[in-house]
Amino acid sequence: MSEKMLRIEYDVQHHLLLSRNNLRDHALIRMIISALCTPEELSNLTKKDFRIYRGKNYSFHVVQLRGKFIRNSPVDEKTYKIVSSLGDKPFDMKLEEMDEIVKKYSPSDSIYDAKKLRNAVVTLLKDSSLFEIDFETLKELEELYMFMLDFNPIYSDVWDIEDEEGLEEFLLNIAEIEGTDSKKISEKLGLDEEKVSKILSSGKKSLFSFLKRL
Repeated sequence: MSEKMLRIEYDVQHHLLLSRNNLRDHALIRMIISALCTPEELSNLTKKDFRIYRGKNYSFHVVQLRGKFIRNSPVDEKTYKIVSSLGDKPFDMKLEEMDEIVKKYSPSDSIYDAKKLRNAVVTLLKDSSLFEIDFETLKELEELYMFMLDFNPIYSDVWDIEDEEGLEEFLLNIAEIEGTDSKKISEKLGLDEEKVSKILSSGKKSLFSFLKRL
């Protein structure tokens, strides 16, 4: 992975992890990452738009999204459960408010709005598949779901706080970009400071550090 792609991945994961303590904000960001929602699609979303799709190989949640066009998209299980815990119309807000939510969880040196975050995920997905698969042209929902399982880390929880390897990588990267103050980092993420400090003092190097030496 190039340094540019690594930075985009870090930025997306930054939004995901730092929004965890606000359920609605976290749900909105997860829907952008999981289903590639536009602000308009989010504003129109209701709980009735979710259903179970039963394919040949997988059963999974699907959401019908209504924006410029009507489209169906897979959504990962954890995102579905979080959105389901909110009200019937979970993102009943102005588009500008969505942009402010995304901006709130952006890295300080790379500010995002909802559209930019969506575009970042699209860029990652295209790069991860080495441009061999144009996922935006996939018509079958099960094909699209299988693509997301392979290439979208939110579907496999790799970006989540519970994944030890993914969390370690993120902590090393955030320390490389924002400094190694374990107290500040633990407060941002809502993590135990001792755990953060242990990882940062392990002597392991971040991927950013590795790429800079190449």
